Amino acid sequence: MTGFQRQHVSKLVPSNPTVLRALLIAVAIVNSATLGYDASVMNGLSILPSYTDYFHLNDATTGLNNAAVWMGTILGIPIVQPIPDRCGRKISILIATIITIFGIVLQAAAQNIAMFVVGRIIIGFGTCLSNASAPPLLAELLPPRSRGYVLGIFFSCFYVGGLLSAIINYGSQNIQSTWAWRLPSLCQFVPSLIAVALLPFIPESPRWLIANGREEHAAEVLAVLSGEKSDDSLANATAEMQDIKSTIAKEEAAYPRNPWKELLSTPANRKRMTILVVFGSMMETVGNFIVSYYLTRILSQAGVTDTHRQTQINVIIQCWSFAVAIAGSFLLDVIGRRLQTLIGMVGITVTLYMLGAFIKVYGDSTDTAKNYGIIALIFLFQGFYAFSITPMTSLYPTEICQYKLRAAGIAVIKSVGASFGLIMSFTMSFAMSNLGWKFYFVNASWNVIFTALVFFCFVETKGLQLEEIALKFGDDFTTEGDDDGSTEVVKVGETHLTKGQLG
Repeated sequence: MTGFQRQHVSKLVPSNPTVLRALLIAVAIVNSATLGYDASVMNGLSILPSYTDYFHLNDATTGLNNAAVWMGTILGIPIVQPIPDRCGRKISILIATIITIFGIVLQAAAQNIAMFVVGRIIIGFGTCLSNASAPPLLAELLPPRSRGYVLGIFFSCFYVGGLLSAIINYGSQNIQSTWAWRLPSLCQFVPSLIAVALLPFIPESPRWLIANGREEHAAEVLAVLSGEKSDDSLANATAEMQDIKSTIAKEEAAYPRNPWKELLSTPANRKRMTILVVFGSMMETVGNFIVSYYLTRILSQAGVTDTHRQTQINVIIQCWSFAVAIAGSFLLDVIGRRLQTLIGMVGITVTLYMLGAFIKVYGDSTDTAKNYGIIALIFLFQGFYAFSITPMTSLYPTEICQYKLRAAGIAVIKSVGASFGLIMSFTMSFAMSNLGWKFYFVNASWNVIFTALVFFCFVETKGLQLEEIALKFGDDFTTEGDDDGSTEVVKVGETHLTKGQLG
């Protein structure tokens, strides 16, 4: 029993499933760390006087610098679906990394606000493509028992990048030149380079290969994923490949038009679209934007104005958020996607109301104990967000969309999130200045609406194969000619599960 000889899959891809899974987790970590570093670097730079003084920032220019990455994300939306679907998931990650590194160099070398903003726009363009390519690749390579926590880890490791950014900013604050902010900007390229270095060691998505007529290659990938344990592994993988091919063919027959048109073509897809829009809105508007981009402002409102203390708190928040997000990632398959999100939303809403009240009553206090009470609420808020929304960000949109609609669905959620991110970037600085503590009450109040939408709209997907989740939305597929010669029919809205659905 020597196993088969590879014809398509690189020998660099390990045949040991445990090692391969570890590499896929590493891909999740470094791609997410790139996003986390990029988002958090602005938070850290805003604390550094060398950055604010160099660009002579005010509310308007601060908003512009923060909004630039969202402009790039919106510009990247049109390529988010065609490049991963036409070129493959791995090539898309490579293209995204090259774009991102180019933007990083421009940002680090910026001589004025215009150059800085252009660099940020290019970074947003690249990270948009990366974040739309890596999650589908991981979801289409991983079995259900691993998919939940690995894709949960994907965005949870956002905080690894945030922590790295906070530490570098903390260390660079004493540099007596513009390198105090140029160095943290330049170090953004490190996770990107690691992501490219890992690509040769992982296979392409078998579903993408099947959809593009490369069935022999897809069968080899499936055999490698199973461990290549015997000469029969390729035959078993070929049978599995045929099942996936059959499902993709049924999806193509059910949804023959362009993916963008199909997103609103049926009740099932309109339900998906509703969830994508709701979740995309939530990701940037439930209050996390405050901590990610305006921590300096909120700490100042809490009475903590010392730069040294602010950078320390930034580092500690990133550590705390990462630990909670990892715990949340592993609990997704225990608590369930929907319930965990509801728990997080209730916690986020309550802590925002409390934060607004505490800042109103104690914001001008010089009492250290009262200031730390406000800081404790910031940690609680960030904990609830990291526990629920963070691990769901890359997992849920990938799960609820079928293969044909997956890239387009991710493009939708990215466009909605980026649009709200852009709006928040421009308005947050003015809102926090003009409304003060009232802003947190306003934010918490619209979170009540989001919580209700999660309760009524979200669908539980834990433990199901990607092809099986379609049944939860009421898709109608007919499978003929099973191995036992029978015909299995699955109708829209049936409450029972089909054969193999528990696998």
